[in-house]
Amino acid sequence: MEERDLQSVLSWRNHPEVRRYMFNSGEISWSEHVAWFAAASTNPRKHLLVFESGGALLGFINFSESAVGGIAEWGFHATPDAPKGTGKHMLGLALSYGFTHLGLHKVSAQVLQGNPRSLALHRKLGFMEEGCLREQHSDGSGYQSVYCFGLLQREWQTSKVAVEDYLI
Repeated sequence: MEERDLQSVLSWRNHPEVRRYMFNSGEISWSEHVAWFAAASTNPRKHLLVFESGGALLGFINFSESAVGGIAEWGFHATPDAPKGTGKHMLGLALSYGFTHLGLHKVSAQVLQGNPRSLALHRKLGFMEEGCLREQHSDGSGYQSVYCFGLLQREWQTSKVAVEDYLI
């Protein structure tokens, strides 16, 4: 991700269909977004990526490494109007990047109970469910459980879907 991508990524993140699945579902201001990018883009443990296909930007991926050991949590979102299959394609390539280029040992994720597409996508990509934090997240109107997922590099290497299967 580069500075020129800021407006696109912010507009996707603030779209109601994307926001509703976020832990922080409030709108992000331009100044907050710029400050976040300034801090994250200079942090060597943060890896901000945009996904492009056919000349169009279609999504955002963020790997945040913990202090040691090649453990990273990821977050992502596709554009609200992304073609069907974009998520699998984008995330399959992102996992390849994380495990091969970044040398990660594990990618972890937390997914809200109310996001069935993300829950299914993590399972399809080979993530193992590592736990459920019951009614862990409050959105102001109720509580949702948070599902914890993890994928080890060796699991990805032995069970990954062929790269061709990531194509839209």
